[in-house]
Parts: sequence; C-alpha cells; structure tokens
Amino acid sequence: MSHLMKRIELEVEVLTPLHIGTGHILTEGFDYVCHTGRTWRIDLDGLAEELYAADPEIVTQLLRTPPGQLLKPEDLREDAPYIRYVLPGTPAGEQFREAIKDPHDRPYIPGSSLKGALRTVIAWHAWKNLGLSLSRVRLGDKPKFAAQDLEAEIFGRDPERGRKSPHHDLLRALRVSDSRSQDTAVLGIYRVRVWARRGGAAPISVEALKPESTFPVAITVDETLFSNWASRSRGFPFDHRDWLTSIPELARQRAKERLECEIRFWQEAGFKDLVYPFLKRISDLKKQPGSGFPLQLGFGTGWEGTTIGAPLKKDPQWPEIHRRYRLGQAPRTRVQTPPEEFPRSRRVVVDAQGRPVAPLGWVWIHWKEV
Repeated sequence: MSHLMKRIELEVEVLTPLHIGTGHILTEGFDYVCHTGRTWRIDLDGLAEELYAADPEIVTQLLRTPPGQLLKPEDLREDAPYIRYVLPGTPAGEQFREAIKDPHDRPYIPGSSLKGALRTVIAWHAWKNLGLSLSRVRLGDKPKFAAQDLEAEIFGRDPERGRKSPHHDLLRALRVSDSRSQDTAVLGIYRVRVWARRGGAAPISVEALKPESTFPVAITVDETLFSNWASRSRGFPFDHRDWLTSIPELARQRAKERLECEIRFWQEAGFKDLVYPFLKRISDLKKQPGSGFPLQLGFGTGWEGTTIGAPLKKDPQWPEIHRRYRLGQAPRTRVQTPPEEFPRSRRVVVDAQGRPVAPLGWVWIHWKEV
C-alpha cells in the first residue's frame, strides 16, 4: 500500500522571529549569565562536576549560591563543559522564555505546531465551504472546549457517539514530522510586548528562531483513508480529500485575509510601516515557482491566528458568544473589549526603546509534492 502514501517535502523559511516554547522560564544567575553583550546558557550538571573536581568541599557552597555567581568572566568560554550554548544579545529583565530544542540543544519546529496551523487553515475554509454558522453547532460551556462540536462538524464525527474523535478526524490522514534540527546559531534573544492601540505593556524576552533560518519538514498523506479499502470500517472513507490537496491555495487565501487585518491594526496603532518589510519579502517569494504560502506559527499568533477568526465575527451570534466566553476581558478590571474591536492587542517584537519592529511567527512554506 506504499503507493497510497503521498509524500510532500517542505522547507519552512522563517520571516519574522519565531518562538515555540517549552513552557519553561529561564532565570539569570541560575540558568544563564550575561557577559559582553551575550547570553551564556549554563549546564548545571557540567558546572557541578567541574567545580567538584577542583574542590570536593564546594558542594555546600553550590547549595547556597546561584550557579552563575560561581563563574568568573574568564570562565566563560564557548568550549567549556559547563556552557551549553551562547546567544547574541541579552534579555530585558532577568528572565526569558525558552525555545523548544532537541536533547542536543538544537532548535527545531515541532510537527504538531505546523499541523495545528494547517488545521486552522482548513477550518477557516470549511466554515465558508460548508455554510456553517454559530447557530448550527453546540458550543461547550467552558471556553477550552467550546469548539469541539464545530471541529466534529468540520473534521468528522465518531459514527457511534456522534462527537469529535481523533480516530475519525480528517487530519488523521495528514502526518507532519518534526523538522530537522539546526544549530543554535539560528537562535536569538528578542524582546516582546503586548501592544494595544494605546500602547504596550512591559516587555518580556524570548528565545526565537531568527529570520532567514530554514527547516526541512516531511509530510505524508495517507491516501488509504480515502479509498474503498477503508470502507470496511464505519465512518470511512473520509470526505474532503480535496481540502488536503488544496492546502497551499487555501493557505494563501487565509493569509491574505489575515495580513489585511494586521495592516489595519497597525495603521490604527500608528505603526503603518511595521509589516511592510516582511510583506515585501512575501511579495518576492510569491514570484518564485512552486506552491509556497505564508503562515503564522507559535507564540504571538493570537486569537485571529488560532481560530477561524474574521468570519466568526460576521456571524449574527458573535456578540453573544463574545459576551458568554468573556473574550477580551481584562483580568483585573473585568472590563471587556467591545465585540467589534476584539482582539484589541497583539504580541510584537520591540527594539531596545520598546518600539514595535516586527510581528511574531510568520514563516514561508515552500511546498513540493514528491
């Protein structure tokens, strides 16, 4: 059945800083030190072994002292056994969010992140293609599970239970591998702020993939799930094979809508030139042969990027959904952004003065069917 496994080769080219995190926040003095304008990530086990070999009595001091304080400037060498890697730049403040890497500290793009973004593209298309509306689906009580019935309507239901099921999900046929890992040279430290039209919050720092870095990714489409052979089981074969084969075109349509929305936001915020550099890069890439398309991944994608987005806001029931799930409600003041203005903020890369310089997480997908 190998002929029924369709292969697609991707190259993910980073256009703006891309942060896909581990969930860990690294702290200065414990996980890293800053010196000569660079960030030195400490290998705690390696440091303990090095210090213990020099002085077995140092164990007590290690328990009382932040590891970074035990290192002198002359100890900071890239080839030292207690230095994991070194990044250019230093974070704002005393912490930064760690990027995902393999066991050898080499960054990569998880297949789950890429597949999730492609899933959103298909959901966006299906909303219009199937003529869906908020009145046609049952919305869950909790925001986290609100869209489960909508997902089942789009991607498929368990034929016996009538609800969302990974076994009967259309994207079971789309297998996206993790990217190939790259050297830490593709990582940098970036300052990020939540920016509303009236200004930004205090910056945080993140490890992120640098623009112009590239990551090969392999995708396979399991054609057996659309074949007569699959009809031996209830709920098969899958419908909407054309949605998978049309991903590049659907993604281009979706990106056009997203980018128009982002341009309007930053124009109203007084930074109309913010997105132009990477829009120019997208324009240049569109001229190349092939089925490439822009996509946004990871941290900073926001509500517009992780949901169907703009089409939902055109639904007659949108104001009630916005109120019911308290979308855009400030945690402290409980003041809620009006439904027509939601979402009112974006996460954005800022310079040393705190001014927005680039959106987060945009990539170009070079798509080649093999």
